[in-house]
Amino acid sequence: MPEVIQLGSLHLNSQLLLLLLSGMFAYAVVHVKAKKEKAAFAEIHLLWNAVTLLLIIWKISYFIFHPLLTFRHPSSLLYFSGGTPGLVLGVITAGSYVFVSLSRSNASVSLLLSTGTLSGAAFYLFYGGVHAFCERTILSTALFTVVFGLFMVLVFMKNKRVHRLSSIVFAALALFSFSAAPFGEKSYPAAEAGISGLKRGNIPPEFTLKTIDGRTLSLSQYKGKTVFLNFWASWCPPCQAEIPEMQRFQKKHGGRDAVILAVNLTSEDSRTAARAFAQTHHVTFPVLLDEQGKVSRKYHAFTLPTTYVIDKSGRVAQLHIGPLNADTMESLLP
Repeated sequence: MPEVIQLGSLHLNSQLLLLLLSGMFAYAVVHVKAKKEKAAFAEIHLLWNAVTLLLIIWKISYFIFHPLLTFRHPSSLLYFSGGTPGLVLGVITAGSYVFVSLSRSNASVSLLLSTGTLSGAAFYLFYGGVHAFCERTILSTALFTVVFGLFMVLVFMKNKRVHRLSSIVFAALALFSFSAAPFGEKSYPAAEAGISGLKRGNIPPEFTLKTIDGRTLSLSQYKGKTVFLNFWASWCPPCQAEIPEMQRFQKKHGGRDAVILAVNLTSEDSRTAARAFAQTHHVTFPVLLDEQGKVSRKYHAFTLPTTYVIDKSGRVAQLHIGPLNADTMESLLP
């Protein structure tokens, strides 16, 4: 599945888009079912208010954990979240909201759990099915298609007795599809690295560039270290949010087992702008100038920012399109 979907000059994160569509599908299923059965919507509203609250807390928790960075770079809130700690905080907040709301209303706990199960099942099937289809995993796609069809039939059956058994049947089918998913074979190698044409395990093209302080650096001289090869420009908003996070990673890990090489697309930017940006953000890792655009073309860095993770043996390990934060970079370390 491509990491980024390009619509003209607009770049959409495919995973976030799929999560959003899966959530919309899950909401539609429970809403249509409740309307068809003329059931109350209190539990639905309570559940989705809790989910919305969880997502908001998870998103703004970046400010809670990194207030100084957020004050200096407010755009960071657009691209980053609080990660796992933020998610835990969101779950606790949403759980507290549900507990207080249940104690103050006539909402049914059993109906709330039923709605939550139905929503989660619909979300899982939509997300897993689309993901399997995009990855061209034939067996997984077939399993998800069958389970999805059975799920829809069971959900909208009028027989209440059958409906009570549907959750048990679905749970078994979902577990079966999940356990079988890893055995699906792709019709193309899993090592494809997005739109770049490079594959995991490939030796990346060698290059030599000058830095903003006049030094000459080559990629090969960093063999034996994990290299985050980042392509950026000073006019790129996600790059502006990403560089301070990279500097945060640099303070903790840089110079030991990992190094950041930030290649500025100077052919589309300028030497002056790159130097000013690095000075303003107190960048201490090497900033290289790709003044003719040759290196960015070799690496097919058409979407900014683009980061290659090159392992200690000097081979491509990962490709990330879009802004990286320090926590994600740490997770990519061997």
